[in-house]
Amino acid sequence: MLWFVLFCGLLAALWLYARGRPAPPLTVKLPDAPVPMAIAHGDERGSGLFPGNTLLYMREMSRLGVDAIELDLNLTRDGHLVLMHDMELDRITSGRGRVIDHTLAELQQLDLGMRWTRDGEHYPYRDAPLRICTIDEVFEAIPDMPLIIELKNNDLAAARAMCEVIRRTGHQQRVIVSTFHKRVIDEFRRICPEVTTGAAMGDAILFYAAQLLGLEKLLRPAYQTMQLPLRYFGLPVIGPRFLRAAHALGLHVSVWTINEPGQMAHLTRLGVDGIVTDRPDIMKNINRIESNNKQEVHNA
Repeated sequence: MLWFVLFCGLLAALWLYARGRPAPPLTVKLPDAPVPMAIAHGDERGSGLFPGNTLLYMREMSRLGVDAIELDLNLTRDGHLVLMHDMELDRITSGRGRVIDHTLAELQQLDLGMRWTRDGEHYPYRDAPLRICTIDEVFEAIPDMPLIIELKNNDLAAARAMCEVIRRTGHQQRVIVSTFHKRVIDEFRRICPEVTTGAAMGDAILFYAAQLLGLEKLLRPAYQTMQLPLRYFGLPVIGPRFLRAAHALGLHVSVWTINEPGQMAHLTRLGVDGIVTDRPDIMKNINRIESNNKQEVHNA
């Protein structure tokens, strides 16, 4: 009986989605290549090449030649959007408390790189402090690179602030905006319909269930992209059936966070559109190998 109720609930949800307005076409300018995009992940724990969510990281990833950069944004008390993965300051900065409880001026007195280490022994940025920066500074410092932006706050003010800065700086065609919070992304889509967005968690779960039942054609997604984990609560998410269903609806699928070369190569051959990684240097090398292999097959 429970499974029947759940199945009916899923059908009802799909029907409601089918009545909704589909998203406009992808507006962000993404590279057209036979291999997945190498997307740099804003890691702040030491797994990456540089401390994530810093201007240093942004500039170095741009210099490396990645296809896109992933970053995280938190609201400040005075309404600015700053680069920060955690909503609390304690784990990765010299400060304490919640980001939302501090002004931009207060946050910019803190060191964002003091706890960053790759080996647990050396802390290379304690003698060269890294300042917390705003999304405005990123747009100015890295004017051309596609950005995948995650809004961390479950607050409609984050959606409004994001829309305002994108329009004010004219970067509608270089960003993908996403969040786990459906009400926030729904608000962003309502006020900023010209900007490409990613699926919220609820969107992704519904799509996953629909494609399992072969009902994905009933969906009219309000999003153009999906940034997803390889597995979710132990269940495999990304597979041939999932990708066929997503691509049939014109969705761009990226997978996070992949650091192992074998997994990178497997996902490349599977046909994902992007791979989010702490090691884009390895990913770019995998892409060169796979591109050469495909060229050799084509010329044979």
